[in-house]
Amino acid sequence: MSTPALLIIPLVHFVGRRMDHPRVKGVLQTVVIASAGLLLAAAIPLARDALTDSVTVAIAVVSLALLLVTKIDLLWIILGAAVISLLASSIGVPSQISG
Repeated sequence: MSTPALLIIPLVHFVGRRMDHPRVKGVLQTVVIASAGLLLAAAIPLARDALTDSVTVAIAVVSLALLLVTKIDLLWIILGAAVISLLASSIGVPSQISG
């Protein structure tokens, strides 16, 4: 796995010089779109496994809304989600979504 990481440095150097060339722009745009697709393909199964109860679904929805609407740092959203999850488990909120 270190070979692709080592190839990035010369690739960035090469691309940096030719950034105005239309083919280079097209290749970079394609790489960005492909990597976004790969991230989405990896995130969907993880979300299915992680969102198993009403508390985690609520945390995910509120976190997404906060990320899209406000400029709150991600660290505070993660810490808030952890506190809410701990509080919900300590008071005994039902843990499974029926269905």
